Amino acid sequence: MSLKKKKLLAVIGDPVAHSLSPVMQNAALKKLKLPYEYIPLRIKPEQLKEFAQTKAKRLLGFNITIPHKETILPFLDRLTFEAKLIGAVNTVLQENGKLVGFNTDGSGYLMSLEREKKFNPRNRDIVMLGAGGAARAIATILLLNQARSLVIANRSIQRAQALAQELSSHFKKQKIFWCGLEGNELKKYLKRTHLLINATSVGLKGTHFIDFPWKDLYRQALVSDIVYAPQPMTSFLKEAKKAGHKIHTGEGMLVYQGALALEIWTGKKPDAYLMRRVLLKELKKNHKL
Repeated sequence: MSLKKKKLLAVIGDPVAHSLSPVMQNAALKKLKLPYEYIPLRIKPEQLKEFAQTKAKRLLGFNITIPHKETILPFLDRLTFEAKLIGAVNTVLQENGKLVGFNTDGSGYLMSLEREKKFNPRNRDIVMLGAGGAARAIATILLLNQARSLVIANRSIQRAQALAQELSSHFKKQKIFWCGLEGNELKKYLKRTHLLINATSVGLKGTHFIDFPWKDLYRQALVSDIVYAPQPMTSFLKEAKKAGHKIHTGEGMLVYQGALALEIWTGKKPDAYLMRRVLLKELKKNHKL
């Protein structure tokens, strides 16, 4: 079937050549026997408005990666409730010329957590390392799903405080705290956490936290990392495992956010297990994100 006869899906970003979404999504589309093609499109920041007004209208939908997840917002016609809360979009559906923004990052993370580790955030205490875009999406979903408390620990305490206070304005009944990545305050929170999440870039390309206080972490805590390379686990998860903790690897978030996006576009549930196999094969081949 020629490309012209296929409905087009895409991932946009700058850069975008490194994205593993095309190989993963095209494998799922082929399994579903759908006449769609998923392609990478490099869109520079200065091209974003024109893209949203022209090329985007010819796509069935598209994913968004760095640096457009927030700057795309003014060019969309509507946002879902979750996307509004998160303040960023990673998936867009084109409906009769209208662009509808979704965020499946947080939901994809939660699906991975529930399906792979049977972890439900309801009434659980959670510590998150990092205060960036991914942390914001994950925190929002965990709080929507009734996490009892959330601690945001970040190198910049001011940034952690800003995110915690913003989340507190939406989730008034839940306890939301902030602290730095070092010191006794973090250790205090670690003693009673059920889930520790690394939502920083630490672990990427072999980097690691120096002297992380593993001995202070609650013994039954699950340790999760959204970084998914190097395989089979990051230095953060290796240290967690060595300290005796159960671990949750990061590729599931990428798989399930992609699966949710594909379902939004097509109305069909893709084979998430196939998507994971293809992703892991590509990661092993490339040894990079």
